[in-house]
Amino acid sequence: MSRFSSRLGRGLRGIAAAAWLALSLQPALAVEFSVGRVEVVFPTDDWREVVLPDAGKTYGGDHPGVIKSETKLFVRPSSDEQAVAMVLIRANASGMGTSGTMVYSTSCQSSEYFYAEGNEGFKSRAAHCLKVLPEYASEEVMSKLAPAAVQDWLRASRFQLPKSMATIMSNHSVATGTFLDVRVFVTQQTGAPEDDTPDVQLPSGVMPQHVRWGRQLKEAVRSSVYSLSGKLRMPSMDIKPHKLALNLNPGN
Repeated sequence: MSRFSSRLGRGLRGIAAAAWLALSLQPALAVEFSVGRVEVVFPTDDWREVVLPDAGKTYGGDHPGVIKSETKLFVRPSSDEQAVAMVLIRANASGMGTSGTMVYSTSCQSSEYFYAEGNEGFKSRAAHCLKVLPEYASEEVMSKLAPAAVQDWLRASRFQLPKSMATIMSNHSVATGTFLDVRVFVTQQTGAPEDDTPDVQLPSGVMPQHVRWGRQLKEAVRSSVYSLSGKLRMPSMDIKPHKLALNLNPGN
């Protein structure tokens, strides 16, 4: 073998080793999934996908019909196979075609049990609502806010739920029949940075970091609905819980 070939071989091996080292030092990459027309992008690659049955979204009016849709559950497990976060996403796979346009009678208001922000109106061309609920027993949350297929899957899987979970929900629908519904079930370890304390009085038990994160989710859902690509960029869930330094419920 010539000196040139020997040097080339050593050089290529060195480049390969350097490339492997560079790749091994990269942070966790984002991962993408599809749900209906939506491309979901999680900031980390540790999510698992579960396909759920979906018969479509029915609508009434002068020309009733069904909008084809898809529903999937995404689970982020801990090292001991506990589901530390779950994201339930439902989105349309097609529009209404020539059936007409959708109108909505919507009311998105807070109550003593949850925080909400969104639009209100009669025969509106769009409906959107963010709701943030405090932690409740996980089994109760699943029974009331998740479809039966999720509970069936949890019973059949090896995943364990934490004792309690909070819920952050955002949905947005428009006149063409395009819609996106995202429900996030989390523990108190989920939130957003402490640079935006909610400027509203929150119901008892609703965490400020969940409201901050929910507002990020709301904007991501809105952007997905109005974009041609449908891309939904999920906000990061790796922020530690916010330590309350003020009383958000002075009457309690």
